[in-house]
Amino acid sequence: MDATIVVSTDGYFDVFALGARSVNAKPRYRGQIAELGPTVREGDRLSVRPDSVALLDAVTAWSTARGAAAARGELGAGRDREANPAPVGAAASVGAATTG
Repeated sequence: MDATIVVSTDGYFDVFALGARSVNAKPRYRGQIAELGPTVREGDRLSVRPDSVALLDAVTAWSTARGAAAARGELGAGRDREANPAPVGAAASVGAATTG
């Protein structure tokens, strides 16, 4: 397990390194929903239910490709401070997912 990903319906997701974190912990990376692929977004907003299989699939695909690097801080801060990496394929998923 490399990261915990928390998806917001407001158009972004946060990546936290695994382990204990405080309530006020800052994410290692903040991505845009668009990075999860077209199957889970409409414009800049989430277009699927937070408990959908489509969202879980999208988060899993993104995490497999970039989760460990995001948790290590190798992708930068993300949408709040610098450009984001391109979306991963067409797979997609909202909620919290712990991946490895």
